[in-house]
Formats: sequence, structure tokens, C-alpha cells
Amino acid sequence: MLYKLTLKNCEKTVVVDDTTYDYIQSNAYLQQIEFLKHLRIHSNGYAFFQKNWPLKNGKYRNETIYLHKMIGEQLLDKPESDLKLYVHFKNGNKLDCRRENLEWAPLCKIVRNTTKTENKLGVRGVHKEAQKYRAIIHHNKQRINLGTFETLQEAALAYSRKSEELFGKTKSLKTFSKVLEEEESAPLS
Repeated sequence: MLYKLTLKNCEKTVVVDDTTYDYIQSNAYLQQIEFLKHLRIHSNGYAFFQKNWPLKNGKYRNETIYLHKMIGEQLLDKPESDLKLYVHFKNGNKLDCRRENLEWAPLCKIVRNTTKTENKLGVRGVHKEAQKYRAIIHHNKQRINLGTFETLQEAALAYSRKSEELFGKTKSLKTFSKVLEEEESAPLS
């Protein structure tokens, strides 16, 4: 069974499964702090609890609990890893906190499965060098130079192919197909 939890600061809801809901309802501390009543959406899109508790000296102590992180720490098995692990949303929806949608993953996997890129060209792994485009990918902490190319399209395609070879299909590959579609549909000057 699924539960839609309302968020304090917006009209959106966050989805959890029955095991998670039962955990929240049966946890004495979460009930004491009124966890569900103070659940809100973070500017980054995550559901979280935040409260400032007054102290005797007149100051405040801030408490923040991210819903997905709490579920991961309390209800998911964390695999052994040499890398630091984070709770990852398999489908990319930060308001889908069902246990089946959450997994422990290293940062490199999380980055590979995001379509967001800060690159000025809008393509992950490609930058402009003089009048050409250089494609670079990282794997196992090693930089792999894929070469220089005459066009952004060629460099993006080289990165996309190598990324799929090394990591399989990831959400970051959507960025390349979008750029390629835009390039192909642009009128010739």
C-alpha cells in the first residue's frame, strides 16, 4: 500500500510505502517531534523535516532529517563498499520515497544518472579547446581522453558511446541525444 504525505510548504506530496509509513507511525521520537506535521520540500526537491528547538541560553538548535536518507539508514540494507555511499532515487523523482525506488549508491553512479550538467556547452564530458571539441571521460578515478573533434556533435557522440560501453545506459545519455537532435534540427546558415 502507498501513502501520499502532504508537505507543509507546498501543494506537492511525497510517496512512501506501508513499511515506511508504519515505521514513522511507530517510532516514538518521530511522533514526539511531529515528523509528518513538519515535513516540507527542500529547494533541491527533497522531502525533509526541519525544526529549530529553543535552548535555555536563548539560542536555537536546528534539526534536519531528510526523508530518503532516514529510510535508507533505517529500512534499507547498506552494502559493503570502499566508496562512500549515498541514498539514490532510481527513477530520479525526489518525491518518490518508496523503498523499491531507493538504493545505496556511490556518488559516481548518482552523477552518471542525472541529466543536469554545469558545462557551458550543455554536454557532459565535452569542452571546447581552441577551434575543436575535446571529449574526456573518467572511470575508476582515471581520466580517459577520447580525442578532439571538429564538431560538438562528434565529441558528444564519442563520449556517449564510451559512457555506454563503460557504464551502460544512464540518464546522462539523454543530454547527448537532446543536443544531437537540436543540432540536426537547426537551420543551416
